[in-house]
Amino acid sequence: MTFFLKKIFWIARNTFTEAVRQKFFSFLLLLGAGLIAVSLGLTNFDFGNSELKFIADFGFGGVFLFGSVLAVVMSVQLFFTEIENRTALTLLAKPVRRCEFLLGKFFGVWALLGVFTFLMCVVLACVLSLRAGTLAEAAAARGLPAPFFSLGGTALFALMQWARLGIVAAMTIAVSSFAQTYLYAVVVSFGGLLVGQLQYVFQDFASDEKGGTLARAVAGTAAKFIPNLQLFNVGDALVLEPAGLSSAALLSALGFAALWIAALLAIGVGLFRSREI
Repeated sequence: MTFFLKKIFWIARNTFTEAVRQKFFSFLLLLGAGLIAVSLGLTNFDFGNSELKFIADFGFGGVFLFGSVLAVVMSVQLFFTEIENRTALTLLAKPVRRCEFLLGKFFGVWALLGVFTFLMCVVLACVLSLRAGTLAEAAAARGLPAPFFSLGGTALFALMQWARLGIVAAMTIAVSSFAQTYLYAVVVSFGGLLVGQLQYVFQDFASDEKGGTLARAVAGTAAKFIPNLQLFNVGDALVLEPAGLSSAALLSALGFAALWIAALLAIGVGLFRSREI
């Protein structure tokens, strides 16, 4: 077991190092952080508490959007690079099993997503903290309540988004395990991501008796076999609401992510074992 984990760690470390060196990672990180920082330009206006929510929602969307693009593109790129350069054959010719190779790739990408999410949320926390202080002073001068902002809630939001991006990366790795081309893997992964983000639409359509039988069956299948990424849209509750989010809800979402990651990786390992390289 120890040797098994060491091999996974070694592959994950090399994957992480290679991913960090990619210009695409640096580009998305700088672009996302820059867009969040630009939202400070709203300090020229006074929207009260709604301004803080606008900045927060802008940042929440940026973390998920750029994180999802990074999760899909980087997972596919790093996986297919090994296949196309035939380095996967060299690795698998040694005492490295296919499951170790696949798991190492996932954990390397997930570590990269953790760094990305952490840095993006640090920028978001700085922007929100600066603006919340300014709005609090303005509110005090007018005898109004200061807008609420939770730094700890921002940290929990980062954890939740890292878990959500872990599902996206695991889904992409599972698709890459059987996909024959880079483009196919990217398109199918983004399709799964879109379905996961729009789960409420599929759930409503599947329960709508006015819809066609076939369409309802397709919607119901998508609702059951694609993870519901909507569960992680909890930024407002964590960061901007004093009540926050209950521990039960947090643990439930994290447990949901862990189960889906394990299931998707198990599917990926099973498919990759029968793949010709």
